Amino acid sequence: MEWRDAIREGVYPVAFVAKLTGSTSTRVSSWLKETSKSKLPPAICTPNISVQGKRVVSFQGLVEARFIAHFRKHGLSLQTIRKAAKKLRANNGPHPFATNSRFRTDGKRVFMEEALDDNERRILDVMTDEFGFPTVLEPSLFESIVYLDDVAARLIPFPEFPNVILDPRFALGRPVVSTGYIPTDTLAAAFLAEGDVDEVAEWYGTDTASVFQAVGFEQRLAA
Repeated sequence: MEWRDAIREGVYPVAFVAKLTGSTSTRVSSWLKETSKSKLPPAICTPNISVQGKRVVSFQGLVEARFIAHFRKHGLSLQTIRKAAKKLRANNGPHPFATNSRFRTDGKRVFMEEALDDNERRILDVMTDEFGFPTVLEPSLFESIVYLDDVAARLIPFPEFPNVILDPRFALGRPVVSTGYIPTDTLAAAFLAEGDVDEVAEWYGTDTASVFQAVGFEQRLAA
């Protein structure tokens, strides 16, 4: 498969996913594989597609990777995540961590927050269906995602760059700024070449804040 064909689906190299999740390519790759001994399915189920020899991840898989990275940082084992993901897929589809459900962890278990008929919300242990009271919650994980029909459709990768988004509907899924949907690498390259943020913003029909954020975003990725 060629990049120009695959990218229409909103796909991202494993190395890019690693940068957006603060992980390594090796760790992200491990989330895409089943275990050799227990035969547990991958933590992220995504088509085994390679583009020019490089494994790629779908947009939904990228969103799931952010949650898995969060769980791992709080001490949750990958085996526990695999088990929870396997159970959740039965009712929540192939990408449960990319649905409009709020997931939490206490470092040992995965919890899901769900709405009741009376608009009250309850928190259930995914594996036991029992009520739970996890202490760890990172609201920015949820605030940075826009859902359409309860499925993740747009992502703000880093909260410090709120104008930078990932949305498969624009620029073939590349990182863009929300004002004008200009790719961040295009704005960053223009700014580095000209050194005038006002000119760059005028050329591309966006605002200066978006240009600054595009440059900062690209610098963070490069770092």
